[in-house]
Amino acid sequence: MNKETTQLSPTLSIRISTDGFCFCTYLPQQPDSVKYSYHECDKTTSLSANFETAWEESKLSNQKYSNIQVIVSSTEFTTIPSNYDSNEDYATIYNSCFPPSGKSLKILSNKLSAHNLTVLFAIDEELHEQLCEIGEVNYYSPVSIILGYLTRYPREEKKHLTAYLHNGKSLLIAIENERPILINGFTSEETEDQLYYLLCIWNELEFSQLEDTLLLCGDTHADAMEMSAKNFIRNIKRINPREQFRSNLLNKIENIPFDLQTLLLCE
Repeated sequence: MNKETTQLSPTLSIRISTDGFCFCTYLPQQPDSVKYSYHECDKTTSLSANFETAWEESKLSNQKYSNIQVIVSSTEFTTIPSNYDSNEDYATIYNSCFPPSGKSLKILSNKLSAHNLTVLFAIDEELHEQLCEIGEVNYYSPVSIILGYLTRYPREEKKHLTAYLHNGKSLLIAIENERPILINGFTSEETEDQLYYLLCIWNELEFSQLEDTLLLCGDTHADAMEMSAKNFIRNIKRINPREQFRSNLLNKIENIPFDLQTLLLCE
């Protein structure tokens, strides 16, 4: 693909979750070129079968893309120090952290040089093969995206906990002096359970209820958390890439996941 073709080809961004698939094409030189769609998963069939149907319905297969990026949304991830990691060890490390699922998995990684960390996460092997047929893909964990966002736009607060809540999945990232001191994820639909775990982490890290900050992002789960957590934590703030990119048309898409919007706006 020559340089001129690359400049005129959009980026294809896909967000993969057990709940559904998001597809977004975007040409930075033409802000009005944004196209976004969401395809809900049928829980009775496999993720790869769901993707095949969603990809066909998206009608995106006949387009050439300058860049293909895929977010794998999962609470099953782990981190290791970058200077100790090795590709040959990824599967062993990942499988020691999570019980066998009975599925063939492809272990993926994101190296975060700013934090001397590597994030390990996994994708269904069959689904990975389907994505390879589309083209060369860059894979991302939500952990990497949000940590990248916090690095690019550092907070004035010395200590803060970011909670990304979307469709029952919670990702917690605690930062002290611009360095992550805790990264964890879990699944829960109930705000009470999400709040209980968040407050346990807050207490274990010895965060102050009066001085330290809770940063919230996500969907309506984040709204509910804000209402509940204010009874225990004084400093609660919402973060949103719209604050940095007010005029971008991506901001007008309703219900676009925070990690996908952040990846698109910060690339």
